Amino acid sequence: MAPTYLKTEEARRRLSEFDVILDVRNCEEWEAGHLDLPSVRFVEKLHLCPEKLAGLEELADKKVLVHCASGGRARKAGDMLANMIDNLFVVVDGGYSQLK
Repeated sequence: MAPTYLKTEEARRRLSEFDVILDVRNCEEWEAGHLDLPSVRFVEKLHLCPEKLAGLEELADKKVLVHCASGGRARKAGDMLANMIDNLFVVVDGGYSQLK
């Protein structure tokens, strides 16, 4: 199933709806700042590391939002997760700086 793509403005309005928010930026970006919500999980460079999918099976029945810094990595990670997660949303036109 294909993910649903969201513009940053809509994703920001809907942050409280998601069970899990996956931040797929790199460590330096995460350490510089991240969403301070209990639902946020950091999965560094998921778009480059398919082996990290093995730790995310428990998300299959969750409502999940994926974001990065600008949308490119989130889109790639979303494509990787699409077969695992039925209720998947991806921020494609921006990222962390517009979500915070």
